[in-house]
Amino acid sequence: MKNIPFATIERVAKYLRCLKRLDEKKVKVISSKELAEHTKTTPEQVRKDFSYFGRFGKTGTGYDVKKLARKLESILKTQKKWNVAIIGAGALGSALARYPGFKESGYDIKVLFDNDPEKIGKKISGVEVVDIKKFGDTVKKKNIQIAIAAVPKESVNELEEAIAKSSIRGVINFVPVTLNFKTRRKIFIIDVDLAQKLYIMTYLIKRGKGMK
Repeated sequence: MKNIPFATIERVAKYLRCLKRLDEKKVKVISSKELAEHTKTTPEQVRKDFSYFGRFGKTGTGYDVKKLARKLESILKTQKKWNVAIIGAGALGSALARYPGFKESGYDIKVLFDNDPEKIGKKISGVEVVDIKKFGDTVKKKNIQIAIAAVPKESVNELEEAIAKSSIRGVINFVPVTLNFKTRRKIFIIDVDLAQKLYIMTYLIKRGKGMK
């Protein structure tokens, strides 16, 4: 398997989002130049990113939007549906559970976890809140491979322990700390620190480098 840069994977995900939006608008064909303009990159970068995964379309004719979207989706997902768990049934976790875009994209929120007795047993948008102590067994039973971490910083140790002992393979981390799993098993982590993004945004605004 090729050693594909993480930045390329990020851009491919952005291309896919763009293509799905264009497909909804009934756009049939798009060139690498047009796709680059939509995603704030260059035609050369688009073609280089695609080259990691083989040939796409024919030179001079552009890309079939629908077919290219399906191809990129198969590259990124490798299977049609993924089961996901949300850890933390607070304001953020509850909002994520209600977001319809996950299921539309093939990511099914199967369960929420929390340690608050008042939340355990309740349902949010039809998804049950389960005791975090049952994390490992529930993840295995429901064949869940991805977890979304949305707990307070004070609950990080409990979260790390639960995930380390489970079969979870990847974590989307909304907690503003660096997670440390005490396990030899490979667990992929993508951090989503909104405060960090705001720091970057205010820096860009102050330096006058906002995107036009």
